[in-house]
Amino acid sequence: MKRRRLLFALSITVTSAALLSGCAIANVVSPPFAAAIYATSADAANVTSSVALPAWIPADAMNIRIKTDETKHASILMFTATATAPVFTDCSPDKDPDAQQNSAAGLDETWWPQAIDPTVTVVCNGAWHIFGQGGFYYAWTP
Repeated sequence: MKRRRLLFALSITVTSAALLSGCAIANVVSPPFAAAIYATSADAANVTSSVALPAWIPADAMNIRIKTDETKHASILMFTATATAPVFTDCSPDKDPDAQQNSAAGLDETWWPQAIDPTVTVVCNGAWHIFGQGGFYYAWTP
């Protein structure tokens, strides 16, 4: 009987230690993602967390969604294409030295397109890669 109690106590201790330690387990319980939906840019004006909007988002942008991986500092976002076009440059290093070449969005979400239309041009604003498709602007940081 003592042996059974000892084995039971040992298994509880090992299981508890595994669950309470280690980032991998913690990330399963509480993933390192933050997300927000804003009706307008003004709704996000005072947000300072990882779901704050980048400065290049037009003031009249609407229906804005953003998701950030807080460990990798990668983000995806979208907003309506009825907004003023965002300011951007060509993604070439000579035009925008902060642009990361040959990158793809490292996150996914139900509102993120399954594929970028091959006829769409991807442009940059610093680390952000931006494209318009299907009535929305989409952007990501690698």
